Amino acid sequence: MKEHKKMKILWWSLAGVGVLVLALIVSIVNNKPKPVTVKEEAPLIETSASEILADEPAEASRQEDSITEEPKTEGSNQPDVPSTNESTDGQSATAPSKVESKDVPNTTPTQPSTQEPAQKPVSPQVQEQSKPAPFTSIKSGTYQVGSDIAPGEYIVFSNGMTFLENSKDQTGNPDSTVFNIALDGRSHTYVTLLQGEYFKLDGGEMYPIAKAPDLKPANGVYKSGQYKVGTDIPAGQLKLIIDNTNDIGFYEISKNSRQEMMDLIISDVVEGDTYIDVVNGQYLTIRNAYIEVK
Repeated sequence: MKEHKKMKILWWSLAGVGVLVLALIVSIVNNKPKPVTVKEEAPLIETSASEILADEPAEASRQEDSITEEPKTEGSNQPDVPSTNESTDGQSATAPSKVESKDVPNTTPTQPSTQEPAQKPVSPQVQEQSKPAPFTSIKSGTYQVGSDIAPGEYIVFSNGMTFLENSKDQTGNPDSTVFNIALDGRSHTYVTLLQGEYFKLDGGEMYPIAKAPDLKPANGVYKSGQYKVGTDIPAGQLKLIIDNTNDIGFYEISKNSRQEMMDLIISDVVEGDTYIDVVNGQYLTIRNAYIEVK
């Protein structure tokens, strides 16, 4: 019984010693110094106040150097272009030398080119197509003004016997007739047609005033026909000369080319040379006579 008690005491003693040893080991392990990585990295991320103060003059010096440093033009790192270049065929071509100013930077702005691009020449074919087609004269027929032909002033040319008739309607009533004119030989006359009228042309041809041939004669001799004063023939005093093939001549002065009796200023038959006075805007008709303008 005593030995059993002693064994129990010995076991507890050994257990206590084991606990102490275990505690000692744990304590040693816990108290073991750990490597501090912060202290090793400190020189890389921390800078002392003295180092900062020591670097400020150097940094300021670098900033002053950068301010006073001359601006470099673009392409300054490129190698200098030699004044002469050797061409591929062995001949030397003189090239302008590149001048760089190191004292004053080049601040001249580059102006855009104001030269207009060269225009392409227009081919003759295009020019021919752009020309308006020549006007075709109005031939014999009956035309309703405003429907078949435009209202306005026309010139009728006769090449033989030509008959003109203008009426307000197609009833055939004499009161509706505006005018009847007969032209013989090579002659011409003006007519003015209004909207809704009916115009009959028998023989000859007719042109709008803007498309009509010029009535001014190249030799200055005005023969039988009607002329607009100030446009075809000059205003003033004109000498009417009787044609040698005829014994009498005829002239007529009108206010306009409507060919109505109410617009007639004077109409006379002459048996010899005579002088007549006309003003701009009037219409002068001569037959079996001529006027020579020098």
